[in-house]
Amino acid sequence: MSNKQSFEEMMEELETIVQKLDNENVSLEESLELYQRGMKLSASCDETLKNAEQKVNELIKEDEEVKEQDNETKS
Repeated sequence: MSNKQSFEEMMEELETIVQKLDNENVSLEESLELYQRGMKLSASCDETLKNAEQKVNELIKEDEEVKEQDNETKS
């Protein structure tokens, strides 16, 4: 595993963890390890989504400012 996984890779790993946890043949120790890894992945995915949302909001704000400037110059 590389240090920096893409959002999609993290989601795929989370899906794999959920499938393994649903398997009754997983030991308690392995279940705890999988759960901890899943929580870390979940937090990383949440952070990635929040950062993406912030970037989108910034782009929308910039676009609105440009449109306002265009409207002012046309007046």
